[in-house]
Amino acid sequence: MPVARRVSGLGASLVMAPFVYCSPLRPGRFSDGTFDLYCASDRTEVALAETIHHHTKTMLATAEAPGWTSQFRELIGSVNAEFNDVTGLADLLHPDDYTASHIFGARRRAAGSNGITWPSVRYGGGNCIAAFWPDVTPIPTQGRHFAYHWNGISVDYVKNLNSKKVFAVI
Repeated sequence: MPVARRVSGLGASLVMAPFVYCSPLRPGRFSDGTFDLYCASDRTEVALAETIHHHTKTMLATAEAPGWTSQFRELIGSVNAEFNDVTGLADLLHPDDYTASHIFGARRRAAGSNGITWPSVRYGGGNCIAAFWPDVTPIPTQGRHFAYHWNGISVDYVKNLNSKKVFAVI
């Protein structure tokens, strides 16, 4: 990460963490894991659907035992930057095959793009962004705190740790 694109100060770790902990073992839609992205969505339900999908892939790959396995924090903020919109580009929005989107993401990042925006394929009507650089993402505030329950096959429950309410994943 170029020094000029890094952010610092109170709460900066919320933005910087994805760029520090990237791994080819955890690729995403627009990164093969050799670089990482700050991903966000336009509402909580979309973020839950997207993170549950990726968490499920990790849990299956590592054969984790059932139970309340992981906690996630909602981050609330806004982004005011130009991103490449890939709405309607079906090859970049395939639910499971990220081959084309990895190539596209790497090329856009190398060209200096701020990031990509696309319609969520995990939650209809939702939208997602992936920022290539931390300096295009203002430092967010922390919202709710969630726990995911893993049944050995899928995430079947989400608990809002603030309200203590448990919701079934449909």
